[in-house]
Amino acid sequence: MATIHLYLVRHGQTELNAADRLQGIYDSQLTTKGVRSAQRLARMLSEVHFDAAYVSDLGRAQQTARIIMALHPELKKPTVDVGLREFNFGGLEGTKNAWVVRQVRKQLGVGTFVKLILSKERFATLLWVFNSLDKTRTAENLVGVTNRITQTLRRISLYEAQTSDDDKNILIVSHGLVLSAFLYQISPRELPARLLKNTSVSRVDYQAGQFNLIDINVTPKKRS
Repeated sequence: MATIHLYLVRHGQTELNAADRLQGIYDSQLTTKGVRSAQRLARMLSEVHFDAAYVSDLGRAQQTARIIMALHPELKKPTVDVGLREFNFGGLEGTKNAWVVRQVRKQLGVGTFVKLILSKERFATLLWVFNSLDKTRTAENLVGVTNRITQTLRRISLYEAQTSDDDKNILIVSHGLVLSAFLYQISPRELPARLLKNTSVSRVDYQAGQFNLIDINVTPKKRS
């Protein structure tokens, strides 16, 4: 039975990332730092032969995918999949991260806030915070975003498994929170406290209907 090796990549740093603002369905270009980091990631992955590539419909993920694919002539064109797009922050899109922290501290108190952030359920707590602060009530919730990304990656894996009996390497270029939601579901203890870094890659294998975490949050090293 074929094993599908998913290489889950978070896009490079963007202008909104650098400004410490929430960026979900809002979009912005990669910074110079983001481009250089994506180039380093491309070199790190250059020896992997990819059988297919899938990318979010948002520009920052597509820009990152183009940089990676420039070193992979075997990949002609990625499949754009809206299921890979970032968590929707609703009315909080573009909000300063510092403002969110201040509001939570004000509502919960510093002691409770710190306990929640340090708890095993910190990722679920983080998404609860976004929902509680979004006055428009249009932000996604943990169940919704987890179901969306899991169904998307399962659909991709099943399709790739059915088209060949051989193992495959599949490039997936997406976003920090949505990929964190997926990894949190399959292996909550392994998810880093500060979630996934820009231009990080995590590997998950899919076989016989099951996802298994192989590696998480690996980033390319800077040249000395």
